[in-house]
Amino acid sequence: MSVSSNDKDDTAAPISAAADAATVDGPAAVMEAVSEASEASEDEPVEPSEERPMLRPLEAFPIDGPGGQKLLALYDPSGMAPQSVTLPPLGAAVIDLCDGTRTRAEILADFATRYRRSLTAEALESLLKKLDDALLLDSTNFKLHCAKVFAEFAKNPDRPPLGAGIHYPAEIAALEQILQGAFAKPNGPGLAASTAPSRPPRAILLPSVELKIGGPAYAWALKPLIDAAELPSLIILLGCDHSAADPTLTFTRKHYQTPLGALATDIALVDQVIADATAVSPELGELLSRDEFHHRNEHSLEVALIWLRFVLAERQRRGHVDVEPKVVPILCGSLHEYAAIPPGRESEVSGPRLLDDVLTLLQHRVGERQASGDRVLWLAAADLAHVGPRFGDAQAISDEDRDSLERRDHQTLKPLLMGDGQTFLAEIKRERDRRHIVGLGTIYSLMQAARPTGGVLRCYAQCAVSPNSFVSTASVVFP
Repeated sequence: MSVSSNDKDDTAAPISAAADAATVDGPAAVMEAVSEASEASEDEPVEPSEERPMLRPLEAFPIDGPGGQKLLALYDPSGMAPQSVTLPPLGAAVIDLCDGTRTRAEILADFATRYRRSLTAEALESLLKKLDDALLLDSTNFKLHCAKVFAEFAKNPDRPPLGAGIHYPAEIAALEQILQGAFAKPNGPGLAASTAPSRPPRAILLPSVELKIGGPAYAWALKPLIDAAELPSLIILLGCDHSAADPTLTFTRKHYQTPLGALATDIALVDQVIADATAVSPELGELLSRDEFHHRNEHSLEVALIWLRFVLAERQRRGHVDVEPKVVPILCGSLHEYAAIPPGRESEVSGPRLLDDVLTLLQHRVGERQASGDRVLWLAAADLAHVGPRFGDAQAISDEDRDSLERRDHQTLKPLLMGDGQTFLAEIKRERDRRHIVGLGTIYSLMQAARPTGGVLRCYAQCAVSPNSFVSTASVVFP
């Protein structure tokens, strides 16, 4: 990780635009579709894929295999398929034809025409079975899997730490070692207590990359919270929803669990905001919880809550006696389409209006809590640029490119540091989101809701997520 400090993971190129029942239609639609399929063919076995095989929306990026062979890695950003799959060049060529418009016979014929070589039906069936077993096809098998997962998630009052043992250690000692190590100098700020405890920050922007590659950037953002004279009693958590293509806000009543313990969700506040939205329109109220299952697989808030538990533990080691804060976990959808569309065509896509409307309702309720004595922290977990082949760019990122990226990132951070979300969004829109600012919707929501000013850039970092591909992050504290 390249780090620069000032204290003086995650989308790749999509390879299919096919609609995904798990991330578009929602659990109810999936259950209905499965029920209809079962009634129509009760005695027929479930096929490995449908008559016209269709790959789900996935991320694809090249990797080096044994002997220097180029492979294609397929990854499911929704998290419904837990493991990535690698394919050789032949498999990569075949899946390009699995778009839901071709039968198996047509795939074989089009493959022969396009590549001037034959593909056997057995080889195609073997590949389709591999993809379906890995839950990468939009098939009956996948829909049944979704129905089971959604049902289990819906009945659980807690959101389990699904990243434990995958994205970070499940063992407490190993996890704490990573968290403490993130503060180590020279990259980190150190863990020594401040000589003059200060008020807790009003707002914080921290990364959402994996702990091992972004640790010091997290540490710079959270050190002021560890050193504060007292903790906030209410934390509004805004996380990046990598499964949402539209600019939406998704609430949850579930309590996020971590290996270090949980923080209770302020269910009463969540219910108030949803009720306020329902009073505006029933559709708006439904929208705020319709995709609650996105919380199941999203890592951004999970990692943020791990860090908050660490902050509590570190303060306890220093002798502080804190009342544990309550949290309101909210996932923020994407503003990419709005930012990337050419000028004059904004009406063709969803803009930030829905975010603004809901954030106004949230501000009102949070303001009531502040008036009654709550100390409030707005905390957003989001990254900046995603560049390189891992994210669909044609060329690898050179050192010169990284220098240019840093200059451009700092330029667009200027309005953010002043709390100007509108100008920040306009800056990204002006270049049509060329740097793939995946956290754009989350950062915009933080600025619009918290209305902070006087932000201090505590750390800027470029984290390597694969060879020649990087995610840039900014750790910003608003006093």
